[in-house]
Formats: sequence, C-alpha cells, structure tokens
Amino acid sequence: MQNHHKDLRFYLASVQKQAPELCLKVKRKVDLHYEMTAFVKKLGARDRDPVVQFMQVSGTEHQIVSNLFASRKAIAMALDCKFEDMNATYLDRLKNPMAPQIVNDGPVKEVVCIGKDVDLTSLPVPKHHEEDAGPYISAGVCIVQQPDGRTVNMGMYRFMISGSHEGGMFINPIHHGGELLRQAEMRNEPLEMAVVVGHHPALVIASQNNEPFGTDDYALAGGLLDEPLLLAPSETLSFPVPAMSEIVIEGELLPGVRKDEGPFGEYTMYYGMRRKSPVFRARAITHRRDYIFHDLIPSSREHLGLWVTPSKEANLYKKIKAVFPTLKEVRLPLNGSGYHAYVCIEKVRDGDGKNILLTLLGSEYMLKHAVVVDDDIDIHNDDQVLWAISTRVQADKDIFMVPGARSSVLDPSSYGIDSVFSGEGMVTKMGIDATKPVGLKFATKAKVPQDVWEKIKLEDFLGS
Repeated sequence: MQNHHKDLRFYLASVQKQAPELCLKVKRKVDLHYEMTAFVKKLGARDRDPVVQFMQVSGTEHQIVSNLFASRKAIAMALDCKFEDMNATYLDRLKNPMAPQIVNDGPVKEVVCIGKDVDLTSLPVPKHHEEDAGPYISAGVCIVQQPDGRTVNMGMYRFMISGSHEGGMFINPIHHGGELLRQAEMRNEPLEMAVVVGHHPALVIASQNNEPFGTDDYALAGGLLDEPLLLAPSETLSFPVPAMSEIVIEGELLPGVRKDEGPFGEYTMYYGMRRKSPVFRARAITHRRDYIFHDLIPSSREHLGLWVTPSKEANLYKKIKAVFPTLKEVRLPLNGSGYHAYVCIEKVRDGDGKNILLTLLGSEYMLKHAVVVDDDIDIHNDDQVLWAISTRVQADKDIFMVPGARSSVLDPSSYGIDSVFSGEGMVTKMGIDATKPVGLKFATKAKVPQDVWEKIKLEDFLGS
C-alpha cells in the first residue's frame, strides 16, 4: 500500500503489525444495539483498551471498529510517534499543514446513492445506552465549507438518526461549526455538510483541533497525516470530500429548524439532556462496497481520549509554555471528563503556581479544576498527584475559587444566574497549588539510594 493512501485500513494494518497487543478481533456475533458498548466498557474496567474490530454484527454484513482513541499508545500510532512524544509531534505537525490533493475518484465512490435512494437507516448505526433517544452516529466527522468558499471546518457532533433522510444533530453554539450555522441561518440559508464515517484516525484528530476560526482543516489533516489528504468531488455539495473514507453522507442543516434530540450518553458519563437541536437532511450517501463502520463508544475512554488527547493537552501546553517557560508538562486525566488539568512546573519563585493556574483556567473554558505540582511529581500517576495535594496543600492558602465562570452546558452540575444544577454552563472554577514553598525548609521525600534503585531489576527476582 502506498504511503499516500493513508486511511482507516492502513491504520488498522499498521497497528496489527507494530503493536498486535493493541488489536482485538471479536469473531463472536454481537447485537448492533448495546452489546458493543457493554463489551468495550467491560474491557476498560479491566484496564484493557485495545482497538476492537467486531467481525460479525447482527443486521449487517459489515465490520464495526471502535476504541481507536482509548489508549495514548493507539493515538500516538495515528501520528506515527511514541506516546511520550505525542503532544510534541502533534504541535510540530500543526506547524506544517499540507494542502489537500484533488483526485477524480476514490474508494468512497464505489457505491453512490442519491435522492430517493438515500436511506440513513440502512447504515449499521447502534444504540449505545438504554435511555438514548435513538441510534446515533457517534464518530462522524462533520465537514462544512467556510465563508471564503475555499477552506473547510471539521468537527464531531452527535447525530441521531430519526428517518431515512433526516436526523438531529447537537452542535455547541460556541464551537466553530455552531458559528458557521449561525451565520448561515442569518442569511436564511441551509448549511451544506458532509459527514465522514471511517477514515484514518489522524483525520478524526484534526477535527478536534483548536486552531483559529477560518483555519483550513483539510490542510491540518494533511499535516497530521504527514501527507496531503486526498479529496474527490462530492455528488451534491459545493466542496470535495475525503476520497479514502469508508462512508460519506452528504446533506445540509436546515435553517431555523429545531426538533427534539437526545438524551444521549455523553463524555461526562451522564446522559446529555433532550434538546431542540438542528436538523440534518441527507442528499446522498457514498461508500465502499465492503465499508468498515467506525463507531466511537460514547461515555467511554475512547470518547474522552479523542476529545482531550492530544488536541486539548498539547494546545494548553503551547499556550502556557509561551508565558511560563518553567512549565514542564500538562495532562488532562480521563477520569476528570476533560474538566480537570494537572500541571507540572519547575517552581523558581513563590506565586508561580497560582499565576499558572489562573492562566490555565482562563485558556480553556471547559476546565473547572486545575492542580499544579512540582517537577518531582509524575502527573501521569493520579496517586502521586493526590499525595501532593494531601501533603503540600493548606486549603486557606493554596486553594482559590472563581464563581460564575463559563464551562460546558453538558456538565450536569453547571448552573445559571438564578438556578442550580440546571445545565446552563456556569461553574465555579477551582485552582489547587500543590507546590512546595521556595526558600523554606520542607520535608524530604523518602527514597532508597539511587545506585540501589537502578541496580534492582524486578525480573531478576520474580523470574519468568
């Protein structure tokens, strides 16, 4: 397979070859609804996060793949790097976007359905959780053209299938896609959209970037792929679509139309509430004959892994490092649903910790709680972070709060001006400075001599 043909299959083959322990092919038949979610979540409960291919799924002849973003190692492989280099590689690739390459045709054009032949319900779209309002496309990369008519924006929005040609789509108004929809509705025009289901994970990661509004996400995807993204003419839209996709759904968001959508199991591990959401109307579906359906398991490590890694972590590091060169590392632990951040610094003067916390909480609206620690703490180890809080924090001196700040409407604890737990997106942000004071005598961590530490190899004692 040529290097310029990077797609979902290329990635799956690469993982199988380079890290077979990350591949799990489930040959036993599973039900389309609920069973895949239960299987992946049970794996996660045992700290197992492989890429999962369901080979036999009821009601379809097609494979379904999930859990592509549940582990840092799998995400790093999408960027062809080691997991410890993932954030740095991501930032380097963003500095070198590649213009897409137009081709006349592509695998996604093997089957073309237009107009009355379109049937969204023919796709193997699962229900994930018992109170979900319907089957949801959870891994659809939604592509819309920007006002310049030359570049596109990509995002991922939950997409509830409600009929053969129609579905509800929740788009956060503060996201770039929400702003483009607002602009289209101001003109009383539909917003053209392509929904890609199944492509190389680097394309999906590109859809989560935090680059400025107006950036060409096709070029960013090329940068992350480390090669130009191949594009083919669409059937009904005014812009081309990724040629190496498994499935592309072409359509439009109708101006001013809102219908009930939700509940849906969200990244918070709670249901996102029922909303009056925009309505997507499908015009065409194109796909490979033997397409592989990508299903992102909601309310799981994969959901959170894609959302915060590497885009949010890497971009927060970039922003904070520009102001505070003593910054060592930023981590958004998955157990915090994207609302927690751990920061490691070389503390050179008192006050550094709080200043970094203020910058951090203001740089990412989603963050609610942030902890800063010294560089002798491993922020990838929750036990060490909690130990630092336990032994280096006095609440009246080291914790501060900012009430009435903006975060996510999906946070069930968020509030409004006059209401509590209303999901209106206001929160009280908290910073915890778990660093040691500078220049004062402080307790020393207990440790064995370094030469003994390096000498002792567990395998020499435990055997095979």
